[in-house]
Amino acid sequence: MEKELNISGVSKNLAASIADQTEEQIDITHASFLHGRKIAISVSASEELDYLGLSLNHLDDISIEIARYLIVNGATMLYGGDLRQGGFTRLFTELSYQYKYLSDRERRFVNYFPFPNSKSLTIEDKADFVKQQVEPIILNVPVHLGEIDTDKEYKPFTDVDDRFIFSECFADMRIAMANDSNARIVLGGKQKGFLGYLPGIIEEAYYTLTTKKPIFILGGFGGAAKSLSQLILGKQPTQLTNEFQYETDFFKEFKKYSEEKSITPIDYDRISEFFQSHPIEYISELNGLSVDENKTLFESTNIHELVFLVIKGLKNIFSK
Repeated sequence: MEKELNISGVSKNLAASIADQTEEQIDITHASFLHGRKIAISVSASEELDYLGLSLNHLDDISIEIARYLIVNGATMLYGGDLRQGGFTRLFTELSYQYKYLSDRERRFVNYFPFPNSKSLTIEDKADFVKQQVEPIILNVPVHLGEIDTDKEYKPFTDVDDRFIFSECFADMRIAMANDSNARIVLGGKQKGFLGYLPGIIEEAYYTLTTKKPIFILGGFGGAAKSLSQLILGKQPTQLTNEFQYETDFFKEFKKYSEEKSITPIDYDRISEFFQSHPIEYISELNGLSVDENKTLFESTNIHELVFLVIKGLKNIFSK
């Protein structure tokens, strides 16, 4: 029988690194198959959790397990988020410090802060990041927006120009993350009430695929990730149509306004066509998993199964 590969990276090394730091253990993380790799994570609560019999706790659980396995295998996580209480930025900050090897002095979590989110960062926040060995990347206002009032109170849900600025800044952040990362994992995600041109997970997946990076789509927790998996399978979810997204006068006005000024894509017909032109066979070529294994990622809510498949795919890609 073929010897089963240990893809967890946990059993042999983690306890030893905590119990007795030696020169040999200092090199453990550097020897791991994800050392030097940057894995972007796209996750947020979806509106469908209750309908699926799930809760935010389930999303937290799968996020924690994925983060833990990435960290102990030497990866650095990339995430774009704000500092809301109970949000994923705070969760990943704590995890990256808690689960890294004691001898590891590298930063295992990088959080991107676009304008205007970056306005909320305090000196205390930045000091806490330093303490926990987290790297905050604070992005400037995109140059093509010119001079804007950075001190004003932005109202992106009622002011078309403010929403345009938000959308351009978020798109700029997501392009930077796609360029900086080696792979991306997506799950959950709002499909209404988001800030940006597209649901965040859809936009981040779009820029990931335009750079031909591997992507792992965990659709079992509903939301934008589920709609994305349907597009990959050649279907057309209602939530990712112009009719669904631009149903109010405000959003119709925003669509027209941004089409005249934007340098990024916002038309849902075009976005759907893009993802449908990247079928599951193409996704499988990128992420190191079979078509059937990717279909399991699209449907499963079993945390152990999902983590196993994600780590297996990453190992197949980066252990070559």
